[in-house]
Amino acid sequence: MIELFAIEYLRFKRNPLNFWITGIFLGIMLLMSLGSGLAARDFRVAATQPLVPLQASNQAEMHDAPKNNSDENKPSAVTASAALDPLRLPALGGLVLSVRQMDFFSTAIKVSTRSRYTDGRTSDQLFNPVLHELGLLDFAGVVALLTPLVIIAFTYGCVLEERELGIWRLIATQIDKPWHLLLATLSVRYLVVFIAISLSSVLAFVLDPEASIIALGYWLMLISCFILIWFCLAALFMLSRLTSGAATLGMLGTWLFLTFAVPALLSWAANSNMPMPSRLTSIISIRQSQEHANQQRQTLLENWFAAHPELTAPKPISQLPREIAGLPATLLIDAEVRPIMLTFEEVRKQQFEFMQHWTFVSPGLAVVFLADRLAGIDAPRYSTFINDINQFEDQWRDYFVPRIMTEQPWSDADQHQQPTFSMPQQQDNLACWQLLGTQSLLAILLLSLVYGLRHRLTVH
Repeated sequence: MIELFAIEYLRFKRNPLNFWITGIFLGIMLLMSLGSGLAARDFRVAATQPLVPLQASNQAEMHDAPKNNSDENKPSAVTASAALDPLRLPALGGLVLSVRQMDFFSTAIKVSTRSRYTDGRTSDQLFNPVLHELGLLDFAGVVALLTPLVIIAFTYGCVLEERELGIWRLIATQIDKPWHLLLATLSVRYLVVFIAISLSSVLAFVLDPEASIIALGYWLMLISCFILIWFCLAALFMLSRLTSGAATLGMLGTWLFLTFAVPALLSWAANSNMPMPSRLTSIISIRQSQEHANQQRQTLLENWFAAHPELTAPKPISQLPREIAGLPATLLIDAEVRPIMLTFEEVRKQQFEFMQHWTFVSPGLAVVFLADRLAGIDAPRYSTFINDINQFEDQWRDYFVPRIMTEQPWSDADQHQQPTFSMPQQQDNLACWQLLGTQSLLAILLLSLVYGLRHRLTVH
């Protein structure tokens, strides 16, 4: 058996076409790993910097804010509240696998006394709509798309060409177990593909200063199953007695179906079972809440002070600055709008979990989903992030709004007592193991099927 591996390795190495395929594939993967690693490093550096200059942020936040005439050097509660940096979704150890997803979503949210749902000054970053429709080309996406094509190129004509040339019978009669030759052929090519992806993956993780060895372990385990699944599919076509051209077309069709058609069908099924709320209806509801709150600004202001008898306004209510007088209306708008916006995140989370449940029918989709899990940008974690932001925003407003409404000065004691935001940076290991388990089971089933059909190589 070892001799067969050595012979097959020499045959593989002396084929110039295999050399070019390996070189091009390795070059593409190394370039992608270099770009993803540097992008991940830049993302982590940017995460430690404020999104906008503090002066510009405060200027927008403090428009019409009360001035502290008693002491120009002593900040007020309004100034302190405006100085809060945006809260960011912490990236996990596998950021290099899906770094462009982190750039695409709003992973930095500014908590303030303004409503982040209705304030026109806060908006997501601009993006190319064409690239948005085609999908974000990340390291994991390139692996999912390109690896099957390389496997198809490596296995083109294996066994089938010998049959077409009429020499397979001669080869098979010289080996006790002809399927050992197929095993050696696929094993050599498996190692080449796995080593190429592993080297590029290690390079990408090394370039990320906060990469996790655990995330790399999850990734390499899934990649080993992913490659094995596609080599098993190639082996099944070799055992089908088709011509080499027909088998290649069948492999390409399988790649198109599993990589593009199945995810599209799963997305359609997820949207059918858990439809996304209407954005138009949501916008209308938001506008109605704004109109309702604006019509009751004065009443809401009076009711707020009535609900807080322990607080006294520093001046007549009618003379309060516009920003302060509008705080109760802002709180009412957020109380009505927030459940509407949370519905989108909850549905997106449910759709993600539904599609993950069916990833065993699409190995490429499993690769992308695990990459999102390891990077920390998966829909369930993002939904948790939004919920944590909302809870912190409630605590933050409970602390600052009474001080802003009464125009209290800001002290060092207030600085140390203000609430702080923290979100666990642990990845969902259970979900990662579920993805690994389904792909491992699929690989074992296909491998068992290939083993059960090994007699088709025997010459009677």
